[in-house]
Amino acid sequence: MRNENGLTPMMQQYLDIKRDCADAILFYRMGDFYEMFYDDAVRASKLLGLALTTRDKGKENPVPMCGVPHHSASSYISRLIRTGNKVAVCEQAEPAAGVKGLVKREVVRIITPGLIVEDDHLTREKANYLMAVCGGPRHGSFGIAFIDISTGDFRATEVSSRQDLVSEVFRVGPSEILTAMGDVIPEGFLVTPLDLSMPLERAALILNSHFGTLTVDGFGLKDAPAALTASGMVLDYVKQTSKAVMPHITGLTVYNPGRFMMLGPTTKRNLELFDSFSGGRENTLFALLNFTGTSMGARMLADWISFPLLDAAQIVNRLDAVEELASRERILRTISEILETVPDMERIIGRISSGSVSPRDMRALADGLDQVPGIRGLLDGLHTSLHGEIMSGLDPLDDLRQRISHTLVEIPPPRLTDGNVIAAGVDAELDELRTLRRDSRQWMANLESKERDASGIATLKVGYNKVFGYYIEITKANAAKAPDHYIRKQTLVNAERYITPELKEYEARLLGAQEAIAAIEQRLFAELREAVLPHIPVLQITVRSLACLDVVAGLAWVAVRNGYVKPEVARDRRIEIVSGRHPVVEKVLKAGEFVPNPCSFDTERDTIHVITGPNMAGKSTYMRQVALICLMAQIGSFVPASRASIGLVDRIFTRIGALDNLSAGQSTFLVEMTETADILHNATESSLVILDEIGRGTSTYDGMALAWAVAEFLDEHRVRTFFATHYHELADLSRRRKGIKNYHLAVEESGNEVVFLRTLKRGAIGRSYGIYVARLAGVPEEVVERARSVLAAVSSKARTMPASRAHVAVQANLFETRDSGIIDEILEIDPNTLTPLDALNLLNRIREKITKGDYH
Repeated sequence: MRNENGLTPMMQQYLDIKRDCADAILFYRMGDFYEMFYDDAVRASKLLGLALTTRDKGKENPVPMCGVPHHSASSYISRLIRTGNKVAVCEQAEPAAGVKGLVKREVVRIITPGLIVEDDHLTREKANYLMAVCGGPRHGSFGIAFIDISTGDFRATEVSSRQDLVSEVFRVGPSEILTAMGDVIPEGFLVTPLDLSMPLERAALILNSHFGTLTVDGFGLKDAPAALTASGMVLDYVKQTSKAVMPHITGLTVYNPGRFMMLGPTTKRNLELFDSFSGGRENTLFALLNFTGTSMGARMLADWISFPLLDAAQIVNRLDAVEELASRERILRTISEILETVPDMERIIGRISSGSVSPRDMRALADGLDQVPGIRGLLDGLHTSLHGEIMSGLDPLDDLRQRISHTLVEIPPPRLTDGNVIAAGVDAELDELRTLRRDSRQWMANLESKERDASGIATLKVGYNKVFGYYIEITKANAAKAPDHYIRKQTLVNAERYITPELKEYEARLLGAQEAIAAIEQRLFAELREAVLPHIPVLQITVRSLACLDVVAGLAWVAVRNGYVKPEVARDRRIEIVSGRHPVVEKVLKAGEFVPNPCSFDTERDTIHVITGPNMAGKSTYMRQVALICLMAQIGSFVPASRASIGLVDRIFTRIGALDNLSAGQSTFLVEMTETADILHNATESSLVILDEIGRGTSTYDGMALAWAVAEFLDEHRVRTFFATHYHELADLSRRRKGIKNYHLAVEESGNEVVFLRTLKRGAIGRSYGIYVARLAGVPEEVVERARSVLAAVSSKARTMPASRAHVAVQANLFETRDSGIIDEILEIDPNTLTPLDALNLLNRIREKITKGDYH
């Protein structure tokens, strides 16, 4: 029956529910399917490749619809989430049997990219954070909070600038960001707009209500109002959308970004920490260091790389633990073998908390706990403080794991509805019902034999079909012999079918047994889940201890297998590396091909190492390797060198190459200068700066002037800097400033051939070998030869002049003017007073005169 709007009760119910989740694709449960209607159906059919049909065909306004089976909905939801969609799951809120009219339905969960707990929606090695961002009390300040509901990890902080906000967003890499300030969020992140920020009082109420506290001061939020607001926003969103209590969110960590090395988005990209330039995670620092055996260990390693330490004592604790395991290879091997058998207990706890845990998950939790006593025994022989902390955090929870193992079968099915979940001997009624079901065939055979004997009909059969249930079948020829208590049920061409009170009674018991078995198993499994919930805080400590041990063991394996050494953590500005290697590049090359190089930053005087040399000589690789060695040391890893002493680095800045950001209207040079400005404003004496070819995005003169000025600025502020350049004039800086030293990547010439030795040497190199590199790149030989002849002609004019004047003359020649007045003007300059900047100014004047026509 349709209402005044022409809608059936079911479609009216659908629209009423859809109204409350308008921004999500609604999965509306109908029997064994989730159906989608209207625009949701159109959109989902395209994204999922589903057949789009219509409801009410032939009517004036047919409704588009599509659907997916409920048992395979998870994979479809995962695909929708990966494309940035939200999904609202609407279930039947009451059994359909016995209900007259419309079954009650309600949304039980809204799934967004930041609110996922199922493994098949998640990346094994990556945390899945939902972040909230709000404005702070001071202009330009922000509050940040992020939570991974699959693990319960909940953190918050405050930053004082938009630039620091962007760095923190890229550091965390959230899957979804909640904010009322979408314009401050960098491109590339999914933003869920919120209308307003949250009042402090409400934020405090939400946190206190969840954690059962009277005040938020104990979390470190007393003087962090923006972090408090963001924390309330993200936790409230989780509760409102997930429709669950989330007891595994047991704490909130408020951290100071200043306690960790700052790694901006440009640095993460240029150092290929998690994503390579070619795409994917292969040939990255994370891939190189990831020798972990568990998913939770891999995620913790990623966290260590994203949050390198600035506390020397903490770094040394990690290094000592890695060293001890690396020196005890038998223990290391055994620990690693055990950890490889440990499931992702961290996310299993999250699913227990959210109510989506499977029987197989629950059994895996017990199996993981079974490994804890063995690991504790191995740690008992280790003596570093971090190993002691790990051991003290490991609790095998004997009673709980024994209860799980006793309650569940050894290999449970993936879904509770599959049945056969609870072990025998747990519940007497369940065992009796299973016996009834198991013995049914024998009972039927016995009944058939008994009825044949009683009736004298040798061909009598007991059968079953879904329409009539169990029956007794007698051929037409023997129908007259049917006993009086047989009740005719169906007539066939060649037979009659009967039932008896005894048969129907047994049928009722048998068919009811399956429903009763399912109900009992559901009850017992729910009781088991409830028994686990109070243990979640202890479980989480155990799990995090296992993850930490996994990371330490993995780093120990990396050190042993790659020949890394334990770095010294210096208390000053030094960077002393002997025979350093790029950790990733050396693994890509064949054994022995990579050429190690040293690095020596004097603790007092050194500020800038100017590095010259041709393209392809290895300048960028060398600079990156120094940055990576510093970062590795500060996460607690051994490093690829024969010796290393690293003074703590508070930030790593990289200006390497330039990719046009055309979508943002930013050219190569604008990107270059923006990144350079970031460095000049924020680098400190404790920072490490990597600059590769500053100024090449503009004219030679402007670029040279900018590079010179940037180098002077960094030297004056005593910033440890590697400055790779083809502006050979910058080598002159070392004579004027004591903190600047010249280095080059050596080459060897033989006729027109050049060999890149890739060895770092003191001093500058005066050539770029660009023509040779062009030849290697496949430039036609005639073009290469013409370039050589032009270079020879230009160079011959310059050989008779002092260096600075020669440079100006060469550049003047490139203007293709034949007016000797230019050269005469150059020859009148005193070579003893001409600086490279003077030369550039002169070139600019000459260029202006040529443009105006003053020279012919």
